[in-house]
Amino acid sequence: MSGASPGTAYGGNVWRFLVFSALLYFILWVPIWVVFLQRRGVSLSQIGLLEAGAWLLAAVLEVPTGAIADRWGRKAAIALGAALYSAAMFLILTDVLSPLFLVGYAFWNSSMAFVGGADAAFLYDSLRADGRAADAAKQSGRYLAVQQASQGVAALLGAWLATIDITLCFTIAGVCGIAATVTALSLKEPPHLEAGETPAGYWRNLRVAVGIAARRPVVRWLLLLGAIFPLIPLTIYYVLMQPYAVGVGLPIVWLGVVVLGVQGVTVSASWLAYRIEGRVAIPTVVGVGIALVLAAGAILGSFPSIGTLVLMLVVAVVPATLQPLLSARLNHHIPSTQRATVLSFNGLVTELGLAISFPAMLGIADLLGAPSATGLGAALFALTVIPLFLLWRSAERRTPPWTEPVAAIAGAGP
Repeated sequence: MSGASPGTAYGGNVWRFLVFSALLYFILWVPIWVVFLQRRGVSLSQIGLLEAGAWLLAAVLEVPTGAIADRWGRKAAIALGAALYSAAMFLILTDVLSPLFLVGYAFWNSSMAFVGGADAAFLYDSLRADGRAADAAKQSGRYLAVQQASQGVAALLGAWLATIDITLCFTIAGVCGIAATVTALSLKEPPHLEAGETPAGYWRNLRVAVGIAARRPVVRWLLLLGAIFPLIPLTIYYVLMQPYAVGVGLPIVWLGVVVLGVQGVTVSASWLAYRIEGRVAIPTVVGVGIALVLAAGAILGSFPSIGTLVLMLVVAVVPATLQPLLSARLNHHIPSTQRATVLSFNGLVTELGLAISFPAMLGIADLLGAPSATGLGAALFALTVIPLFLLWRSAERRTPPWTEPVAAIAGAGP
């Protein structure tokens, strides 16, 4: 690898990256954003339409931003994403449905397209440059754990702040976004080219990345499984939990406690997920996770009460456990030169899915209530995830065992 040898030349990236994550994901609005919009006269169905548009825009930007990160640097993409997110937090406080508000809402989700893919690629390449690629699952889990811990603490404070001045939840998040941008600019860009390689042009790089995702079955099904798996769980505990909790009589101030509990469990899951590697077969973990999400979703939908809210922990913890494991497995199957672009396909599929699941589930919640939407979501989860799981298992069995990360493009054309 050009310009890098095993050592600790990029070790500082890891802790700076964790600080960046803590700042960017200190999102005080997590437990109250739906309530905030409802108080401003926006219905659940209207929120669903806003979310559909925002996620579609994010999906359109996902792969181009990943290709930008591969061509011009992960650091620049991450910093730009944090800056746009910060702008969104201030614009969302303008008059509801005004042009500035709509621009802010568009930035709210689409800013993460610059971060998604580039973040995982940056962390992996930093470790790889120091000869620590074997730590990918461990550090990926820690990265996710810091995200979730920051969100959990912010959720507890955000629910309390909302009782004083709900707009502070967005203002403070915007300030943290500015600090995250500054932190991102302090990162050291790791090399992602092999010795003798030159950067591929934007369009050639994009074509090669599409070819990798399309022609390698194990990459294709891992990408789709990793993208589709969290869709319904995220919709349940991130969106539906608020109207669900309020509907069963939970005071708004306690929403922060519920979110903190969910985040606390997911922090532990992400932080410790790497310990599963080599002890339990990953397909077994995924299979058990599917069963747990199905059971929790069905019970939440059938028996709505304050007591059943505890099952939100199960819905959240399963994706948190699986994400670092599936991400590390996928990273070993793709070349560094196209890593951010290929990983951005994961974000593309997720965002397209959210553009469908958010408005659909919120519309159902408007008509039938949040518990019914949760139960129907569990059924949809089974219909989409189980086939992808089986296709991935079949592809894994046909793929030769790997011990080292893919380092070059096989058969890449001019």
